[in-house]
Amino acid sequence: MTRVSILLLALTGGLAVLAAGCGTVSSVRALRKGQSALGVGLGGPVAHVAGMDIPLPYTVARYRYGVNDKSSIYAGGHLMVAALGVAGLEAGWAWHPLTQKKYRPAVSASAGLAALVKSGDGHALFPQLDVTGSYLLGDRSLTYFGIQSMYQLADKPYAVFAPFVGEEVRLGSRVSLCAEAKWYAPTEKASPRSVDYRIPIAGQGAVGFVLGVNYQFGGWYE
Repeated sequence: MTRVSILLLALTGGLAVLAAGCGTVSSVRALRKGQSALGVGLGGPVAHVAGMDIPLPYTVARYRYGVNDKSSIYAGGHLMVAALGVAGLEAGWAWHPLTQKKYRPAVSASAGLAALVKSGDGHALFPQLDVTGSYLLGDRSLTYFGIQSMYQLADKPYAVFAPFVGEEVRLGSRVSLCAEAKWYAPTEKASPRSVDYRIPIAGQGAVGFVLGVNYQFGGWYE
């Protein structure tokens, strides 16, 4: 069995919850045309690792670019699987159809494709879809919420979801920090799994946390 095949089995078993909500959300708010941003996120479901209950250290780096004021593209790398000798890559497009208006949140939707590639061993592809609502509160705080999802279409069709809430806080004109709480795989039993997830809700899924840092080359959201 190839390394990618083994990793694919892991994803559809104990680690699929990571793929559904890897890193921070790919796109929360629209970038202005020509604006770009770089973000790195670290975290995952809380699991029992090396005698401790900690969020799994799944790391994702993403670059975004504003095509126009309502759409953007992004590309990223999954750094955790790189330690296994597998290239984890992703790319996608985000659409921002609604801006914030009084009690109505800004709405974003992003669609992308994640790929796990091992030289000489083949690849595995996972379509992804995220939907996000957000409220910009003043000039330093962005509150957001939504759902992330990952799909396996090869072999046995499979889908994993991760509802989330998050907060992004501006530290300077271009740098911000964000924190997200997620409920990974709420439609699935928390056990038995190959990974010992420690915070299920009513025996379902796994609660986790992700921290991120963002650098916006064109400044904070408008």
